[in-house]
Order: sequence, then C-alpha cells, then structure tokens
Amino acid sequence: MLEINIREATFSDLDTLLEMEQGIIEAERPYDPTIRKSDTRYYDLGAMLNSPDIRLVVAENQEGIMGTGYARIDQARPFLLHEKQVYLGFMFILPAYRGQGINRLIIEDLLHWGHTRGHEEFRLEVYVDNTSAIRAYEKIGFQPYSLEMRWNSDTKAE
Repeated sequence: MLEINIREATFSDLDTLLEMEQGIIEAERPYDPTIRKSDTRYYDLGAMLNSPDIRLVVAENQEGIMGTGYARIDQARPFLLHEKQVYLGFMFILPAYRGQGINRLIIEDLLHWGHTRGHEEFRLEVYVDNTSAIRAYEKIGFQPYSLEMRWNSDTKAE
C-alpha cells in the first residue's frame, strides 16, 4: 500500500475538490430523490478554504488526491449541553481507494483538529440506506443519533 498523507487543502486543489464534490452528489442521488439533476453544488469551496472555523483536508499519495473531508465549528442548538459542536462533511474517497482505511485517517485528523480547539461534540449526517457508510462511521465510534424524515404531497402512499 502506498503512503497516505492527510493535509489541509489549498486553492491549487480546487479543480480536484470540485470533481470530488460531484462524486459525492452522484453517490447520494440514489438515496435522495430531491437532489436537482443538474447544476448541483453542495459547498462554497473557496469560502471553506478561507474560513478559520473550517478544516478542509485531502488524503493523497504519490498518485495524487484520493479523498477529502472537512470539519466545521458550528453553534449548537440552544437547548443542548454544549455551546458549539464540530460538524463533519464532504467525506469522499475515490472508488479505487475505498476500503483501505483512508476515511478513518481523514476523520482522525478532523477529530484531532476539533479537539485542539476545545470541542468534544462531533456530528455528521449519513443517509439511512447507506449502510456501508454507516458501518464505517460506527467502526470509528459514531453512533446513530437522529433520523430525519420527509413527506412530499406528490408521493402517494402505497
């Protein structure tokens, strides 16, 4: 296995990050029928790269960038015990590199970053039918927490 380096993303990575963003969108379409079919973007990557409250990282080896993820410090809901929490997102590993523990390395880097800023509460979202992602997050220690549900008046009950 090639040596993997986790590093902070830079503006020179922007084209690759945009491609990976589209990879996430395509991977999530089967789980979410409400995602627009074209002109879809999830992130303002330029703003993320400039924000002191976001750590956007890439995993790379000698062949290039193979994965990405970010941590963002958020204000927690006012009724929670903690004032701030760290949200993890933009988790994407190129298909050829999946199953090699790269996502774990990215998450460990992001958890460390959040801890060094004094935060203990970390959250992420995953589609309920994305069982492989759920298993990967559970291996790291994440636990199911909440289930968001939706209803659309165009959807007919069967």
